[in-house]
Amino acid sequence: MSADLLSDASFGAANDADVLRVLVVDDNADSARTLAWAIELEGYEVSVCLSGPQAVDMARSFRPHVVLLDLGMPGMNGYEVCRALRADAMLGHVKIIAQTGWSDAAAKRKTAESGFDLHLVKPVNMAVLNDMLDLLAHTAGATRRQAAA
Repeated sequence: MSADLLSDASFGAANDADVLRVLVVDDNADSARTLAWAIELEGYEVSVCLSGPQAVDMARSFRPHVVLLDLGMPGMNGYEVCRALRADAMLGHVKIIAQTGWSDAAAKRKTAESGFDLHLVKPVNMAVLNDMLDLLAHTAGATRRQAAA
């Protein structure tokens, strides 16, 4: 397994076709893992990548419904990743959410111009994110994983 890739498939079940799949992309491993664990606790399937090029590759195999994408990454930044995903015929429909410390109007304008659907400021408010994921799951016809009885 590559040092930049935290999971070959996901933190959750690999073949839950009806469960909302979320790809978390952040060059800060601790931040990425923490966010992924919180999302997984909500019942969604999660994969994590730590670099832009791996995010594009992982998106092709994982087929996420939603990508939570850090903007300020070295090498291929979040804007470039977003444009690459939008240019891919298989991934152009994916909902892409910027997650960043940049909250000014210029950053929000740039994310919109780059193809992002939403812009969240770090630290991400989990209640807001959960509401977004619930809405996106409903729109995609996906669900949360049911808790074991």
